[in-house]
Amino acid sequence: MEVLINELSLSGQFDSIEHFVESGLKPFVKALNDIDFQSDLLYKKYDFYQSKITSNHTIYDTLTGNISRQYDEIRKFKSQLTRLFDNPYWEDNPKHSTNNVYVYNGIKVSGFSLAEACERDRMVVSFSHNDFRFTQLNVYKNESKIELDNLFEQRHFTQVAYQRNCIPFDVYCDKIFSNSKLNFSKLNLKEGFSLVRKEDEPLFFDGFRKFVELSWQQIFVDDALDYKEFNNKNYFKNISEKIFKFRISQKYRCFGYVKNSVFFVLQFDIEHKLSDLG
Repeated sequence: MEVLINELSLSGQFDSIEHFVESGLKPFVKALNDIDFQSDLLYKKYDFYQSKITSNHTIYDTLTGNISRQYDEIRKFKSQLTRLFDNPYWEDNPKHSTNNVYVYNGIKVSGFSLAEACERDRMVVSFSHNDFRFTQLNVYKNESKIELDNLFEQRHFTQVAYQRNCIPFDVYCDKIFSNSKLNFSKLNLKEGFSLVRKEDEPLFFDGFRKFVELSWQQIFVDDALDYKEFNNKNYFKNISEKIFKFRISQKYRCFGYVKNSVFFVLQFDIEHKLSDLG
């Protein structure tokens, strides 16, 4: 997908470089980390490097000049931040025409990334800014409303990509639940996501989300999850750890084992046949 940096979300709104690093840069980098730069494109405007983070500092000088050496966070994000000033630039092949009028929040935005995004994949990534604090922005093209997805939170890009059918359910779950107590790396391909019908994806996602959000103590006593040990030793005979299962629905179950407080999913049971064995 094509994502455009919203240069209007930098208007010198930060009181200091420290304020920018904490409240602007860190959330922005987290939003960028969800983008797959092998297949997705991050477009920017030619003069984005001149955008002001404070009244006296541009983003380019702050992230590439001597100032950057004073901040561990900037040095740590160096590889991601180089993408902010490199190709591609949407002005090399603009899609929106200045013959049309584009308006956001009562202000004409023709010639800016907000207008260009209307004619591409309708997605921008913004820094923390009071004018761009919503996950959807309404831009009016000749008075016709166009909704843009506005990325400024971690995993928002992944959610949008899934909603637009750009990534399958298994990739969506891998990304959303990465570094949580739920891990899909051991999942049997034939007994895993390939069994989940499209209409059941929200059901499975809600079950995973609940499992991740609860503490282990809460999981042990939650009647809806019905978390318990699976006692049929023969079925998972190649796994040395104890096997447990939890409920996705009245019929569906999720099986796996726990290691270092992480539940490694092995397979799904969508017919309740495996669950009946133990």
